Amino acid sequence: MQNCLGIYIESHLIKYAKVSKEKDTFKVESFGVNFLENISLADAIKKIVEETYSFSTPICINLSNENYLYYNIFSLLSKNDVQRSVQTEFEAYCDENKYNQNAFETRYALVQNVEDKEKIKAIQIVVNKIELNRQKQPLEKYRLTRISPVGTAIASVAKLEKKENVLIVNMEENTTITTVIDRQVYNVDTIDNGSQEVLAKINKVENSLSKAYSICKETTIYTSSVVEGTKEQPYLQYIVPTLYQICQKVQQIVSESNVKISTIYLTGTLSAINNVDLYFQEFLSGIDCKILRPSIVEEKTGQINIKDYIEVNTPISLALQGLGEGIQALNFKNMSFMDQLKQALTADIGSKKLKGTVKAKGKENKAIDFSSFKSKLSDTETMLLRAVSAIILINIIFIIFT
Repeated sequence: MQNCLGIYIESHLIKYAKVSKEKDTFKVESFGVNFLENISLADAIKKIVEETYSFSTPICINLSNENYLYYNIFSLLSKNDVQRSVQTEFEAYCDENKYNQNAFETRYALVQNVEDKEKIKAIQIVVNKIELNRQKQPLEKYRLTRISPVGTAIASVAKLEKKENVLIVNMEENTTITTVIDRQVYNVDTIDNGSQEVLAKINKVENSLSKAYSICKETTIYTSSVVEGTKEQPYLQYIVPTLYQICQKVQQIVSESNVKISTIYLTGTLSAINNVDLYFQEFLSGIDCKILRPSIVEEKTGQINIKDYIEVNTPISLALQGLGEGIQALNFKNMSFMDQLKQALTADIGSKKLKGTVKAKGKENKAIDFSSFKSKLSDTETMLLRAVSAIILINIIFIIFT
């Protein structure tokens, strides 16, 4: 059985979910939300690792403060020419903004361009190296194997159908709006409006971040289709303006999209607000607005409320990345040889991988393709990979003892 601990880190809180995988079956072993009010980030992570018994478990965390850049490239170019084109575009971007390109770590992926069939779309993710190193530091003592951008990882939580075009609105500290076209991540928009500004306003009144979080979960938004009750809702004045700004951005993305969006999935901290899906539905008539239920969790969850799983969708998506789901090559953690060897020896036959091209600055990573979340290695390829890894390991042990 494989396990992975997904940890989503914000400025003032941490969400975590430990997910196990046996063959093609997934299970959320444990999850929760911790607040960084009277505890340091390092101590909070230590507490989570101890509570979930994840001392040697692979850990996947979120990438922070990343930027998404997009380039259109002719589809007939060779792999090397595509690489040079992306590098040239990135250099031009740095020159235009007076940035030092050596200060950034990058990855890129190629997707089909729905606007121009003769071109492909390159999605480049850029993060400052200093920021990336800062993220790694609190987890140096643990088995950190992946650092993934949430904007692309969140799509692995949803059960998407072929030819389905959706938006996934992840309302965490900041909001990411992921456009998924025919099961491929096509675009990621980020906006500053999110749970951070809502929690900060309520925290000023209550002087407790954990209480502000609970208030959000207990608040109900009244819409024209819901008769307002007698219960007082004093904090709506802090919540509604943020939701309105997010709705406006979603409306803009839908109106500018060249494909018809059929469904909008809502997730993240602000999705725990009661009737938030009805609120979005009033602004986006003709599009089905739903709360995003994690596909690996059954409808009947026993004593645990499905709403509790929904609020940790983000760390669940990160854990799924560590278990071979979603887009594997968008990893900003440079794995050591031993990490790669362990991953190869513990890989499940039939685990899902993706194809295509992803490139780190100066290094080429394993290929991926955003066009499908369901491709996989053949049994023969996986067994060969295991055999080669075992031979290498035996030789290393033999040399050491000799």
